[in-house]
Amino acid sequence: MEPQESTPRRAADADTRAAGLLMLLATVASIAFVALDPVVSADTSRAILQAVVDNGPVHRVVHAAELACVLCLAFGFTSLAVRMGPRRPAVLGACIAYVAGCLAMVGAAVTDGFVTGDVARYYLQAGHIVDTCREMIHMCYVVVQDLAAASWFFQSIGVLAMALALLRGHGTERLVGMLGVATGAIPPVAILAAWPTMDTATIVGILCAQAVWNAAAGSLLLRRPAPGRCAPTPPGYPQAA
Repeated sequence: MEPQESTPRRAADADTRAAGLLMLLATVASIAFVALDPVVSADTSRAILQAVVDNGPVHRVVHAAELACVLCLAFGFTSLAVRMGPRRPAVLGACIAYVAGCLAMVGAAVTDGFVTGDVARYYLQAGHIVDTCREMIHMCYVVVQDLAAASWFFQSIGVLAMALALLRGHGTERLVGMLGVATGAIPPVAILAAWPTMDTATIVGILCAQAVWNAAAGSLLLRRPAPGRCAPTPPGYPQAA
């Protein structure tokens, strides 16, 4: 019999339960560590820099944990892409956009958690002007805000693209897809409405929307795939009549 080229199908036999568990744990941990992040409250430039330095150890631990959470979420999203079938354009594009957003968030976390503290510690030494450092710290916060906004935009594009792929499924997949459309649209709208300054309410709203999606996607990854779906058969292999 002539070899037939099979239609690509989902790699639904992949075990994604570990990825789902990591995604759920990262969702909870990221919210907990954000709540633990110390806030600087001071009046003078030197007092502000000293507070940044004093909060440095806790600030570093919080952002190191946030970096780990970003990696876990990227792993979970990529695992969902593998389960849905990475050869589908919407799924592949979703994965690329989401990972790009995670990379931007890594830059924001490193700048906020490590660079700002190092800059403050350097300028508190003798012979340096603290007012100049205060402006540099402000510049760091501007960079963090821009990187975070870019991250949320890219991640939203990834969530929306993945949601469109999930809407073609049935049952739980369709429900998660509908949730992805709703939550994925919130961050871009919130950023555009509040730009160029994002207040606490805007940031909390974005993080809550992302947490809802992460929890839904993680729960989907914990579920076993429906029976009867198998990994794609490589093209060119003969199939039984």
